Amino acid sequence: MIILGLDPGLASTGFGLIRFNDNHPTLLKCGYIKTYKKDHISVRLLQIYGDVISLIKETVPDIIAVENVFSLVRYPRAGILLGSVLGIIYLIVSTNNIKLVEVTPKEIKNALIGYGNADKRQIKKMIQHSLNINRIESFHAADALAVALTAFYRIDKGEIN
Repeated sequence: MIILGLDPGLASTGFGLIRFNDNHPTLLKCGYIKTYKKDHISVRLLQIYGDVISLIKETVPDIIAVENVFSLVRYPRAGILLGSVLGIIYLIVSTNNIKLVEVTPKEIKNALIGYGNADKRQIKKMIQHSLNINRIESFHAADALAVALTAFYRIDKGEIN
């Protein structure tokens, strides 16, 4: 099984592709899709769309897992922009008939660390340990890998089929 984890963001959308063989995770690819602030939002969303579609065609994931993010009331514009990125992801999932799993930040922390208030460094270290890798360059990629691992753990526990 291959899971594509996504950490949505307009400036940077993290991605992490993990193959699971006999409950053993193997990193296939990770990174982030960077868009440029000077470009119109339509161009930025099209870039995210095209890059995620390329990842799907290259790796044919069985599941796409996305962080179910929230936006503070203090930053409504950020919430709207993030909603646009999520809309692109939902469109991709639907048009490519790929199963979608949404996970919350607290679920990720509990699944990987066992503590709902873990920080990003703790999560990154656990991902490196779980995937037996020395380094993850980007926190966006690390977040996406955390999303993919959490989705797998939920599947492994029988919470989704």
